[in-house]
Amino acid sequence: MKRLFVILALICVQVVSGFAQGPTSRVNTEKVKMYRQPTIGGEVMRLLGSEDEIIVMRKQGQEWTLVQIDGEAGYVLNSYLKAKKAKKIASAKNQVSPAKSAKL
Repeated sequence: MKRLFVILALICVQVVSGFAQGPTSRVNTEKVKMYRQPTIGGEVMRLLGSEDEIIVMRKQGQEWTLVQIDGEAGYVLNSYLKAKKAKKIASAKNQVSPAKSAKL
């Protein structure tokens, strides 16, 4: 019984942590500055590259987005962010349903 409880608790933690993360994104160029505060004159925390996968936390006004990478949170200008492309899967729209194909 104790093992079952521990296993269920671990599963719940993994599910909750998966939902807690925001959508992932990437920057559209190399050497994009991630700032400590949402201001261009502020302290630069690190430089992001186009291969860095970042987690979008929330929008901050019209120009900035709070992002997280490797446990660090900072601000990036919206103009440098691009959404990560989702993997393509077979969609139901491309499949012909038998009911529709039978009608003439």
